[in-house]
Amino acid sequence: MYSTSPLSSGRLRRGWWRTGAVVLVALLPVSAALTGCGAKPEGSGVSIGVLQMAPAKVLDETVAQFEATLRKKLAPQKVTFRVKNANGDQGLITSIARDFARSDDTALAAIGTPAVVALKQQVPDKTIIAIAMGDPVGAGVAESLAHPGGNVTGSTDFVDPADLVARISRASPRPRSLGTIYDPSNQNMSLWIAELRKALRGTRITLVDATVSGPGDVASAARSLVGRADTVLLGPDTTVISTVDSIGSVASKEKMPLYLVGGDIKGGGVLAALGPDYPTVGAQAAETAAKALSGTEPGELPFTRPRNVQMQINGATMRALNITFPRTVLSKSTVT
Repeated sequence: MYSTSPLSSGRLRRGWWRTGAVVLVALLPVSAALTGCGAKPEGSGVSIGVLQMAPAKVLDETVAQFEATLRKKLAPQKVTFRVKNANGDQGLITSIARDFARSDDTALAAIGTPAVVALKQQVPDKTIIAIAMGDPVGAGVAESLAHPGGNVTGSTDFVDPADLVARISRASPRPRSLGTIYDPSNQNMSLWIAELRKALRGTRITLVDATVSGPGDVASAARSLVGRADTVLLGPDTTVISTVDSIGSVASKEKMPLYLVGGDIKGGGVLAALGPDYPTVGAQAAETAAKALSGTEPGELPFTRPRNVQMQINGATMRALNITFPRTVLSKSTVT
């Protein structure tokens, strides 16, 4: 198991997925006292609009678990969800956030840090639940993890890059140059990359990065790493993870081990995924959402942290690449 990042005054000192992966929900407590703010009377059901930043299996599974858990927590009350996908388009994220802010949904949701920030800017008067957010404080949506203040709370998914480097560096043959791809407009990813650089100090592993501004840039960014990096690590960037197949294709062709911070290891070229169990993180956010819908002020609800962090290894890819790990790593990992 990895440990999550150290906290200082309740905030993450290091950023993520997260994209990397994150779902945010704007929620109104379902009570008669708040019907003037757009909430529906108790007993009339709950309607939640979900803004998904980009299509990806891990995001779909996280949202699905969030929905299932929230339905269970609010039973027998009826809960319905409306899902809109921005396909990694920042302009569409803003447009959807604006539309949801004007809607009569009881709750509004989004996945991905840029989407969280956009919805926060558009919705100042409703509770916002962030699912799997890397650094809520760094992104400016919360005062601290323990006492968020304002109208945003939820779950975090941050995994210290130092923990990732410790595992990856024990692979044989040992990496000498680590490539990564990320969107610098994602505040959490910029923080995560800074922490990754720190984690690599003294390891004799150099970092080679390639930046993108949208999903359409990812394939060319992956090709740009060929000849410059011998291993690839993708952080929790939703834009990048949503097009991981194109990166896996390059990695497989060039015999480059590909590691993901969370995600599906069954995709072509993926050697291993290191990170929290995202459906569990989605469930944690739903538990917090249920409390907010029951009337607790969001600023009084602390952000939850990952309950378990794991390493999953694709055995077929490991054998194809002739990669080995010591027993101390394999004993704490799942090989499929």
